[in-house]
Amino acid sequence: MATVPGAPTNVIAVGGTAQAVVSWTAPASNGGASITSYTVTANPGGATATTADGNTLNANVTGLFQNGTSYTFTVIATNSVGNSTASTASNQITLNAVIPGNGTMTAAKAAALVPKIVS
Repeated sequence: MATVPGAPTNVIAVGGTAQAVVSWTAPASNGGASITSYTVTANPGGATATTADGNTLNANVTGLFQNGTSYTFTVIATNSVGNSTASTASNQITLNAVIPGNGTMTAAKAAALVPKIVS
């Protein structure tokens, strides 16, 4: 009789601007039924990404609008019986701040982002 799959392992996150690419290793056990999808969840905020099949071992989590905030991610595997427990949390990432121009922070750009105090 099939059961829910085991939890995915080795969850790794790489941050970008307002998004992260998360990859993982398939569970040691699929519970006796093929894994049909994986769901990645961001913490904080709860943004999710779901794969279209059980063979894809990475996902791009978008909608992470708190640049400068640290995030971790967990992954669950789903088969015809149900969902695994959540994986151990990924490494912690901090999203890049949006930088005007070509994406390189210079002293001039940093000064432009900080309001001037006039006395």
